Amino acid sequence: MRYSAPDKSPVALYTPLPDAEPRNGGKGAPAEALVWQDVVVAARRRWWLVLGVPAVLLVGTAIMVVREPPIYRATAVLRLGDARRAMTSGLEVAVEPARLMDPLLSQTQMLKSRALLGAVVDSLGIRLAPDYGDVRAALIDSVFVAPDAAADTLSLGFSATGVTVRGAADSTAAAYGQTLELRGGGAGGTVRFRVTARPKAANTTWIVRSRDEAIDHVLTHLRVAPRTQTNVVDVTYTAYRPALAEQVVNLIGRTFQVMDARSAQDQSRRRRVFLDEQLQRTDSILTQAQLALSAFRSRQQVYSSRDKLATQQSEIAGLAARRWELQAQRDAYQALLNKLTSPSPAEHEQALRALVSAPGVATNPLLAQLQTQLLKYQISLDSLTSGAWGSSATNPDVQRLRNLIGSTEDQITRAMRSQLASLDAQIGAVQTQASRSAWAIRGLPAVEAQEVRLVQDVETARRLGDQLGEERQRAHMAEAVEVGQVEIVDVASRPYQPVPSYGALKLALALMLGLGLGGGAAVALEKLDPSIHHPDEIEDGLQLHSLAVIPKVDPARIEGTEAYRVLRTNLLLAPEGDHARTVVVTSAVPGEGKTTTAANLAASLAWEGRRVLLVDGDLWRGRLHGVFHGRKSPGFAESLLQDDPIPQAIRTTDIARLSFMPNGKGVGAPSDVVTRARVPALLARLRDQFDVVVIDTPPVLAAAEAVVLASSADGVVLVVRAGQTDREAVQQAMRQITGVGARLVGAVLNDPADVTRRYGHKYYYGSYYRSYAREDSTR
Repeated sequence: MRYSAPDKSPVALYTPLPDAEPRNGGKGAPAEALVWQDVVVAARRRWWLVLGVPAVLLVGTAIMVVREPPIYRATAVLRLGDARRAMTSGLEVAVEPARLMDPLLSQTQMLKSRALLGAVVDSLGIRLAPDYGDVRAALIDSVFVAPDAAADTLSLGFSATGVTVRGAADSTAAAYGQTLELRGGGAGGTVRFRVTARPKAANTTWIVRSRDEAIDHVLTHLRVAPRTQTNVVDVTYTAYRPALAEQVVNLIGRTFQVMDARSAQDQSRRRRVFLDEQLQRTDSILTQAQLALSAFRSRQQVYSSRDKLATQQSEIAGLAARRWELQAQRDAYQALLNKLTSPSPAEHEQALRALVSAPGVATNPLLAQLQTQLLKYQISLDSLTSGAWGSSATNPDVQRLRNLIGSTEDQITRAMRSQLASLDAQIGAVQTQASRSAWAIRGLPAVEAQEVRLVQDVETARRLGDQLGEERQRAHMAEAVEVGQVEIVDVASRPYQPVPSYGALKLALALMLGLGLGGGAAVALEKLDPSIHHPDEIEDGLQLHSLAVIPKVDPARIEGTEAYRVLRTNLLLAPEGDHARTVVVTSAVPGEGKTTTAANLAASLAWEGRRVLLVDGDLWRGRLHGVFHGRKSPGFAESLLQDDPIPQAIRTTDIARLSFMPNGKGVGAPSDVVTRARVPALLARLRDQFDVVVIDTPPVLAAAEAVVLASSADGVVLVVRAGQTDREAVQQAMRQITGVGARLVGAVLNDPADVTRRYGHKYYYGSYYRSYAREDSTR
């Protein structure tokens, strides 16, 4: 046989570190330390995953950052004050600001209305969406998309001479710097733009969005931010073209200013029309009263009232004027109530708008508050249902707002009816007072009383006409004012620097995310890995004593490494191994390194001075004869079939005090040769000749002979391959071994791939203290 003296390369020594503490028992490290330890272990074992995921994310993020075109931001400053109130002071009846829920919030929400943004989209051609990755934004200008243009996909080709464009219904071509115009089919409108120079790309595809998509696009890039404790609002828009960003934000400001002034003018116009109607009615009443008085005087030859009736006349005239004023308000409220309760939606909407300018609304806090509340709910509903991401009608928030709007309109209706009842009561009270005044002058001559009544009618109609005329004049003047509540403080200038892209921050976030994902994946794979990796899993998970950790060795050589000295010492010091004369070395499945472990363990015991016999008990695939370069037969199989061991089956080796017995050639199946009736007798005779008998058996789960040999031996050593042996397989092998009454001394962790070191646990690989050749020479 061939025996090689051990070299002095580093080998494994399974020894607890000096500061190591038990993993359980109440004195171990805290749970947090174990969690972080598991993460570090998983990262060290699957370093390629921990580093690969961040690398992929970094490369993807870097490509995105490099290819991302620059974005420009333009900002305009608006003041949502009440410049109109300063110009129409005393001309309009306005609701007090304290009664509004949040007037600034209402105005800022109007800046995001789809009607306003639709006008901006129609004016600036935002419906055209170029691919700025292929064509730089600076090369595109003069964009126009007609409001009636259909959504389309445009294919553009760039040659040395010019640009060609093909759409769904039209195609065209032009030189660089000239305007390209496409006309949609049917009722489709025109799309115009200009490419000033040849881009790097040979072709590209652009999109003509629908109008609603373009409005949603503007909403995505628009930001309206009120400044704290002020009525100043910053309106910001971002775009790939600096000119477009400037144009959009300035056009939004101007359009909103015009729409606000127009809305205020419409309100004043509706109030003026209402007053015109009331004034015509009052003029008609005055004319009739004057005609009646003139006719009475002509018939009765009465031309003036007596002085004694002056006081009564003045009082009655005042009461009559008050009655006419209250009656006019009641008629106005009744007309609005009829429209509000009308089944026609148009009349219903017109009544809600006219309610603002109705007489008496400003003095009715309940109606003013309900109107403001209704406006807030309608703005919230429009904001919730508008846009590409708008909520559907079945959304609970949409239904809740619709219910609130309906409830508020019902409250307005009840409030108006209550106001009508109040006006009726006031009219009744005025009439009662007038009746009392009339009763006071009833004693006057009938002619004088009739004249007084007619004069009172004339004075009342004249006074009411004068009052309505003044109100109409103020409404007319307010209608002529062309300003609203929006003032443009700062016009946006064209941005010359792009918005910071924060490329370094994106790369840092990608790195952090990649490390997190990679680490998480490594930990997840580690938790899903069923194999055994370190001695702690043997002791804590399997409740089995760990005898040693064996590093990578040459299976064709017997090397007296320090790891096998540790195995020998721990085996002899183990409670189950102190009197073990026959030791079985086995494994759960093939390929665990049990044969190499058995040979080196036997050599270590022989070097200690014991007479050792190494038996190859694997009748299926025994290979110890190859290690010692001897014949396969006769051997263990032949000895089992004899009453005594065959002398030729026991052979000496180059290692002093070490003999070995090959597996031999059996007759029939190995399970028929290795039986409980033959094995104990043979092992008893071998104990008489040797101090220790080490038996290499087939894997427990592969052959039945393993448990037969284990049941006849003094102890069993189970070999486990780090990073390969399944925990369930080891547990099943342990159940089979203990099930036949065999004694498990412990397990050996075979670690040829250096798994334990990569796991970083509290075990380390030492080196030679001295070579076994020197040790053997001194014995």
